[in-house]
Parts: sequence; C-alpha cells; structure tokens
Amino acid sequence: MKRFDERDVRRFYDLLQHKPELGLTQLNASDGDHLIGVGLFDNEEDFVSECRRYSGLGQIYAGVNPRSLKLLDSYGGLKNRMRSLFVDVVTEDDIACVTSIVVRDVGQLTEAAEVYKRDASVLDGGGLFFPMDDPLDFQDQNQQKLSKLLARWFFGEADFQKVNLKRMVLVPGTAKKDGNWFRPRARFRKYRPYILEGISTAIREQE
Repeated sequence: MKRFDERDVRRFYDLLQHKPELGLTQLNASDGDHLIGVGLFDNEEDFVSECRRYSGLGQIYAGVNPRSLKLLDSYGGLKNRMRSLFVDVVTEDDIACVTSIVVRDVGQLTEAAEVYKRDASVLDGGGLFFPMDDPLDFQDQNQQKLSKLLARWFFGEADFQKVNLKRMVLVPGTAKKDGNWFRPRARFRKYRPYILEGISTAIREQE
C-alpha cells in the first residue's frame, strides 16, 4: 500500500483553517525523538508538496494552531519550505490565535463538548479534532486566560495546563515510521468534513 495519501493531507489542511492572514502552519519532521526539519507555510500547495517530499524521511507533524507571521522576520528561509533544523524555533508565545483544539482525554469531556463529538474527526492517535467556526485571538486576554476558558468549556476545569495551544499532531496521509504493509501511513480513524459552529461563541460567553 502507498505511504503517502494526498487526499488525507488536503483534508487535514482544510480542517486546520490556517488562512494566510491568521498566521503560518508549522511543519516539523522528526526521526524518533530528534527533530530533523522545520517549515512555516502560508498556502496549501507548498504544505502538501513538502509533506510529500519529507514523507518517509521522517515523521511529519503539524501545529494545530497558526503561528505568528512575525516568525518570518527571523526565519524567512523557512517560508513554504522544510529546512534541516535540530531545534524547534517556535515557542508558545508564537501562537497567533486558536482555530482548533485536539482533545486526547476524550473521557473527560463536558456535556457541552460531547454534543460536538459525533461531528469531530478522529486522528490517527485517537485524538478528537475540534475545528472552530471563528478564531479565538489574544487581543483582550493573555494565552493563559484563554487556555483556562478553553479548559473550562472542554473539561469543566479552569486549568490552563490541560490545553496545549502549541500542540503538534501527526499529519494524516504521511508515512508512519512504525508502519507496516497494512498500515504504512497515518490516517484519520474517522473523518468528518465539518467546521463546528458555536464553540467559539460558547467559550467567549464564559467570560
């Protein structure tokens, strides 16, 4: 079976909703525990092209939320191209806004979040992917405060440590290092092409 599936990569990019005006999509390639490449993308075609080029060379991960455009002031060479790097150049302070949340502890969801569970995609590692209909930015609050609001809505606890805004996830459609002939690549366990309306508004209304 093939180790790269362009359809799944494009489906994943659509769910991310990383419009150029919001920020950049971070791609990391790793070999085991070692980072071997980083790229920052503002368009789908280059994102897909580099996923294809690096698929099989390393495990490919993407940032769930957009990264700040200001990163290009220091790392312009990473724009729309994976480069060999061994240290991640992105920090939590570089998160531009929140477009999605990936939940791994699915047994801890609140009733409000459970309503959306049937329409959420499930990633290769079992995480639930919640793409929001309206980005949440940091204009009126810091990241920790927004993380607390997200944690309260999804888990019922205002613990900012329960929400990782910098989360990287395995890109569906790219080769898995531990894959075999039957499952050579990362895949959606369940794919749903839905942007989930109402989550952003409900989170803001908690303030």
